Amino acid sequence: MAGTVQNIFDSLYTAIVEAQKAVEEHHSESIRKSYFDKDGAPKTVKMNLNGKEVSAPLFSLVPHNSLKIDSCEIDLELNLDHDGEEALGCLGKLRKGQMANIKLKFSSTGQAEGLARVGDNLTKLIPTI
Repeated sequence: MAGTVQNIFDSLYTAIVEAQKAVEEHHSESIRKSYFDKDGAPKTVKMNLNGKEVSAPLFSLVPHNSLKIDSCEIDLELNLDHDGEEALGCLGKLRKGQMANIKLKFSSTGQAEGLARVGDNLTKLIPTI
């Protein structure tokens, strides 16, 4: 697999971004199906608290840690060369003297604020006793 070093790095980065996107889409779909009905209303559970029956949104009763790819470390050998102005690279062992060992580490950001706000507003629906 030969290409410019930039193209190789772009491809690795794109693969990580697409994987993170798939994780986020699966997580948001799971939240919608598990905690909200088809009309978007929160699913509730009836509880008896201090002799008073209350309906509590299911979403507010369980912890919600956002799924994310925390880090990705890629360790590869890249045969480095140049062609005029561009740096070229080839994955694989071609010329041992020109191989570079590269470690890339990607980290993601924290939890989405919107999910926290949904939880806060649903918690407010539970009446105080």
